[in-house]
Amino acid sequence: MNLKFDLPCESRRKQYKDLCASENGALKVGIIGKSILGRDIDYYKFGGGKKNIVIVGAHHAMEYITTMTLYSFLNFLQKKSTRGVTSNGINLDFLQQKFTYWVVPCLNPDGVELHLGLGRTSPLYEREVRMNDGDDFSLWQANSRGVDLNHNYDYRFFEYKKIEAKKGILPGKTRYSGEYPESEPETKAIANFIRILKPVAVVSLHAQGEEIFYQPSNAKTERMAGRVAKFLKYSVSEPEGLSAYGGLCDYTGAVLGIPSLTIEIGKGKNPLSLNLLPVLSEKIVNTLIRLPSYL
Repeated sequence: MNLKFDLPCESRRKQYKDLCASENGALKVGIIGKSILGRDIDYYKFGGGKKNIVIVGAHHAMEYITTMTLYSFLNFLQKKSTRGVTSNGINLDFLQQKFTYWVVPCLNPDGVELHLGLGRTSPLYEREVRMNDGDDFSLWQANSRGVDLNHNYDYRFFEYKKIEAKKGILPGKTRYSGEYPESEPETKAIANFIRILKPVAVVSLHAQGEEIFYQPSNAKTERMAGRVAKFLKYSVSEPEGLSAYGGLCDYTGAVLGIPSLTIEIGKGKNPLSLNLLPVLSEKIVNTLIRLPSYL
């Protein structure tokens, strides 16, 4: 499988989906729902075990490098899983028997297209330009309706709305939480997906900071976070300020009780350069392969 990473986002997504379907390999492809603008939100399934692990990339548009690392992870699984490969001391045949990975590489396809400068044909484009105070979307994080998806889950949501009102946060590139929890089709789709699957772990990839946040706050999840952090040489941190409200892993961890990790990959200034992709991809591939041994 050879992917052309210089393609526009939507073309790349379709290329990858078509390749997986045509190769009849270890990955099964489906959709969890659609974005506001009707784009498919894809998932990729690997394995047939009873223990589900859900991994999500690109809540935030300008953190699209997380999607690219997950494509690298899927590419690794597609190429290696049928060959009896052992990776990081873990036999992939055994992994498939015990666990099932459900990977959603890009939760926010509309926002990513906008961030990459490919959103001019959007029916919401004029409104998006107004929300953004211009047509430079290089720092855009939200979906096409100006909602920050990682503040749109039902965890301390209404506490956040009070803070939002005091700070005058409105629909725009970042931080606006939406009208109510799961008001956006993207967050509703992934939340429903997780509630149905009842996974043993949830991982949400973000950029940047080389930090790991975890929920729920108990010894089991703290131990898992510590082991992942040690492997990655990242730090385990507590969310501060506005980051402590409405996140996916806050909801899945603190509300649903599923061990959940938010991993902030890389270090620098967002959006991270794709020059970092080879190093970050290797780290994430190895981490996600090892993750079941930490549960």
